[in-house]
Amino acid sequence: MTTDKQYIGQRIIDACLRENVCELMSKGEIVAAIPPALNRHWPDAMPAAWLKVSHFSQRVIYVPVIASQYMQTWRAVSDTWLSHKLTNKNDTPWYQQGYRAWLTELAADLPPESNALFLDYIAEADCAVSHRALCRQAFNARKEALSVPLSTIKDWHKSMLFSDQVASYLDHPYYPTARAKVGFDSQAMTLFAPEFAAQFELYWLAISKELVTLTSLVPECWPSMTEVGLDESLTDTHCLFPLHPLTALSLDVLPEGVLLAPQSALTVQASLSVRTLAVVNTPGVHIKVPLLMATLGAKNIRSIKPSTLYDGHWFERTLTALAQRDDVLGESIEHVDEQHGGHLGDHKLFAYIVRRYPPTMQDKQLVPVAALASVMPDGRLYLAHLADRYYQGYWDVWFSQYLQLMLKVHLRLWLKYGIALESNQQNAILAYHQDSRLSLVMKDNDSARLLVSRYQASLSKAEALEHDAAQLIDRRIIVNDDQALAQMFTTITLQLDIAAIIEAIAEAGMAPAWQLYRQLRDCLIDQLASLQAQGIETDYARNYLLNQPMLPVKYLLCSGSLLSKAQSGATDVNKFYGQSAPNFLRASREQSQLEQHDEDVFALGEAVV
Repeated sequence: MTTDKQYIGQRIIDACLRENVCELMSKGEIVAAIPPALNRHWPDAMPAAWLKVSHFSQRVIYVPVIASQYMQTWRAVSDTWLSHKLTNKNDTPWYQQGYRAWLTELAADLPPESNALFLDYIAEADCAVSHRALCRQAFNARKEALSVPLSTIKDWHKSMLFSDQVASYLDHPYYPTARAKVGFDSQAMTLFAPEFAAQFELYWLAISKELVTLTSLVPECWPSMTEVGLDESLTDTHCLFPLHPLTALSLDVLPEGVLLAPQSALTVQASLSVRTLAVVNTPGVHIKVPLLMATLGAKNIRSIKPSTLYDGHWFERTLTALAQRDDVLGESIEHVDEQHGGHLGDHKLFAYIVRRYPPTMQDKQLVPVAALASVMPDGRLYLAHLADRYYQGYWDVWFSQYLQLMLKVHLRLWLKYGIALESNQQNAILAYHQDSRLSLVMKDNDSARLLVSRYQASLSKAEALEHDAAQLIDRRIIVNDDQALAQMFTTITLQLDIAAIIEAIAEAGMAPAWQLYRQLRDCLIDQLASLQAQGIETDYARNYLLNQPMLPVKYLLCSGSLLSKAQSGATDVNKFYGQSAPNFLRASREQSQLEQHDEDVFALGEAVV
């Protein structure tokens, strides 16, 4: 049985191959066998192929690999390899194992700054191992609660939090140490992580009204000054800002005009994002607060940049307006209300955003895409349980609707309106309803990409003025051509939201992967044809998605942990790409052609007989 350390180690080696860390793939060589003299030093089963890396100083390493068509051309088969020093002919090759040895090996020839980043990442890997074990313990302790039929969870908000909890037990498809909530110890995990579904009370800051900006009136569930242990007279001069208990512990010195209230108030429960908290007694209100925790890389500290309040609300208003004028979007998407938030100047630790789920969403079961492939206590995927509830068990009918929904919405936004959303598995919310088709609930769109020329051309002058792109604060959102939109569509919608689900379905033995990819390709072609028939230009997308041998892939490990910003040149650590993912859409076409050839040969043989 694979241990937590072996699991994390193999994921790290895999990611290093995928992201060409230290030029492993570009300078390495795939060989069928190691030199015969080294065979006796390899105690494991012999792999079908090895990655030979000989550009490191005075040593050669051999990594056992297997060919792949999913996200990378070669994958690691374990967390082991051979390292052979060349300085002395009598040196014995080392059988190496584990992420600590691997990262130390890669860092050996690097300059001091880079070396330090690699060695620092070992701590994140250690954290991932620890938190994976805690996650498994939480899952095992809650098997009975997780096994209840979905039809018995009548309350929409409890059902939503249940799906978030289910999602929390599944690892990220690509980032190797996503299990790590860096900054959380074991006690913090049990108190504040969604895996444990614990409830707790928020801390509060009273901040002088002269210092803060509120975008609208606070929700009715906000506590009073007396409820947080402060004098009621402060109501005239101060505003209450919510604060995560862990963030409160880190605030040694508060700015002038800011008071920490002596009492906590308002019971909440962590959603999948950890820092977005559901108000338990006011279903439909979620509060996003800064949290001194890093996920998906050491640089991804989960604070709140005040500009995201405004940019996220701009996209909420714009997408809502588009859905009102565009029937295709109108029947497919709805956006949560994100108009309220507050911030103290540009401070990233003194800001918050409120999300409201309107009544139109409260008659549906809301499920993040991140939950779909989670394995339930009975061994089946969560998506199969949802199919039982809403599709009479026909998961393939659901899958067809899912493909159509995701491609219809995101291709339309890209090709008609010049918008690409970072609707990752956490932010893409599926709305299930017994009497209507699958739809999407959108949220947290503060880091989208926008091609202004296409966006403006799709609107009337009045609409363009009302939703003027010049209002966007983060200018990284604005792009000059289709490439940035194509990269986001590919890495988010295609790879994270669709391909990762296909691979999980295939791994569960529900259908062969090539068959599902062929279905994806056919659906994509149909959606492009539909857009083309409406006079929307699709040639760029068709060529980019269907004809390229390689597609972009996010280099999350490099940008988030192993490279400095100066080295990567990335203005956004979540948008650093390499063009190294095999195009599974092309591969599915070739597989189909091969199958058709086999069928033709078989038919010819029957005719001859």
